[in-house]
Amino acid sequence: MRIEIVGRRPLLRRVTPVHRDHGGELVLDTHGLLFASPLDLAAMAALANTAEAQGASTTIITPDNPSTSSYLERMDVLARLPKGSRVQGSVPRQRRAPRADALLEVLPVSAASEQELVDRIGLIAFTHLDPAIRGLAFQSIGELIDNAVSHGTSELGAFAAAQVYTGATTGRRGMEFAICDTGIGILEHLRSNPENRDIQDEREALERALRPGVTGTQDKRGNGLADLFNVTEAGGYARLVLRSGNGLASIVARQHDQRRHYVTAADRITGTWAWLRVRYP
Repeated sequence: MRIEIVGRRPLLRRVTPVHRDHGGELVLDTHGLLFASPLDLAAMAALANTAEAQGASTTIITPDNPSTSSYLERMDVLARLPKGSRVQGSVPRQRRAPRADALLEVLPVSAASEQELVDRIGLIAFTHLDPAIRGLAFQSIGELIDNAVSHGTSELGAFAAAQVYTGATTGRRGMEFAICDTGIGILEHLRSNPENRDIQDEREALERALRPGVTGTQDKRGNGLADLFNVTEAGGYARLVLRSGNGLASIVARQHDQRRHYVTAADRITGTWAWLRVRYP
């Protein structure tokens, strides 16, 4: 299987070209990639490690753009591929300056590494985000981490990445965070609660999961994934892309206004992918 990862933020889109002509090999073809979001970075690691668990080898074709290729190396995408993966193309290397307060390189996530991830995200959020939303943003990201570790568990774990943008051109500082687990997916998780056994497909499961209080357990919880948009209460902006199975949800929220869009994607993924962008104002 060859996946064309091209353009800007390709895995946030409904359609990503997939060619099933490579037998037992996964080819991540990023030669046309121009800009990678944290979701693209974390998802590549999740795809490759899922393929290995299913007995497939991985080849990555690096971007033609030297800056993009260098960024994949800088953000540890290549380091998180399974051992024995092939790299086709050039990888410009550069001296790596410490950026722990602004970047989270692709990090394997499990119950054992959850606290490290929380600490890293806390440092980034409280260094770069406006005081009005940084605590709320940290809580929102914590909800995604908790869901991936608690409900998306698998032997492969999950992969997370993050980056900030300074607002030098827009005047608005913000942050992007993504976590891609390789677990059972939202539909199967929600159906484990008898209240949700009427859900028909992944698209409907995503819509249900974003309602306040909905959970796949029978424990009494807070608003759950609905809390991802709490930054808007302080005048912030949030955009969420959530993928599970062949379902894709895209929600943009500002103050009391939310625009929600749910679709069935062209191809399925294993587990759940989540990408959250927050900014102020």
